[in-house]
Amino acid sequence: MKNAWKVKVGKIDRGYEHLPVALVDEWASNQAETSEKYSDGQIKGASATKNGRLRKQKVLEKTREALETRSNFSQDEIKRRLENLNARLEDPGLLDNFEYFDIPSSDFMLQFYFALWDRRIAEVMDFLHNHGKDLKGVFREVPKDDIWYQMSRFEGMNLDKRKQAKDVVDFMNTYHIKKATSFGGGHIPERFYGLPSDLELTVFDNGPVSPLEDLFPDETERSRVNYIHEALSSAPAHTELLGTQELVWMHGVSMYLNESKFEMTGAILCAAALLQPNGIMKYDYLIGNQSMRRVISTQGWPYDPRHPMVIFDHPDDAIRQARRTLEAVNAKLEGRAYMDIANINVNLIEPWGATSVYMSVQKHA
Repeated sequence: MKNAWKVKVGKIDRGYEHLPVALVDEWASNQAETSEKYSDGQIKGASATKNGRLRKQKVLEKTREALETRSNFSQDEIKRRLENLNARLEDPGLLDNFEYFDIPSSDFMLQFYFALWDRRIAEVMDFLHNHGKDLKGVFREVPKDDIWYQMSRFEGMNLDKRKQAKDVVDFMNTYHIKKATSFGGGHIPERFYGLPSDLELTVFDNGPVSPLEDLFPDETERSRVNYIHEALSSAPAHTELLGTQELVWMHGVSMYLNESKFEMTGAILCAAALLQPNGIMKYDYLIGNQSMRRVISTQGWPYDPRHPMVIFDHPDDAIRQARRTLEAVNAKLEGRAYMDIANINVNLIEPWGATSVYMSVQKHA
């Protein structure tokens, strides 16, 4: 991945609301590079200088004021959050980020970071779709004048995930899909884009998620969702689902599946077991870019170096891997069925370039 960040960046007009006009690399490349240098020990933490200590203290005080006046957090919770933030703001790149966006002024910016650092990824993904909890814990759509909404207009990962979710919902509505399954569905952000009213939806996810009543307050909608709190690998054990699904989709999961251990092959085999003949599986591969670099290096996206995320340097690399994986899948199927590429889309998000390769494969049986 050493070349993943060498992408062309250009000027974008950001002269709106609270955000100044700036080069995109001011808030992406520069922040990420600063964070990486801090992580590698090439530069000292923010508290190494008097100016850095003053900057940190200003951000901490603004955050304290926000939590004490706008949240319903306990004093112990406020103390814990501020202690964690104090440690994280030693990263000069993150300190730049908090100042640049005036993050303490936004409930949703703060709650995004709290969820991210707590590894509550399902909640994090809701924010990418401009929904989330304010500091009172009220779940709602992010107002358009909020800094989160404005930043999210340009954040590559957010735009990519919104496009993927809308595309899969459009597919379901266009082809009148009645039965579908989401692998690693989290909080099912597709619900923001108009799921078919008669869809029977199954979700596999063994991570921390909100109660189904919170995700689907309407009892009729909720009754059509079968949320199975298990890993996607358990799907074939649910014999009632075998050969019944018209669509299986998997967004943002492939990056955690190690193909050297055939984990991606296994996920597609699980989908093949659930799909009807001619059924479709949709999934994505992540492409490295400057926006993704900032998300990982500066924002603190959960990352275990012992299990590095699968991020491709170029769409062609992802497509080649997709073909190799499908060859392995079909070898395992031994003629009982055959998974074939139906469509390949490269998602291009300006000014970042390619953000993902989105695959559609069809089951033939």
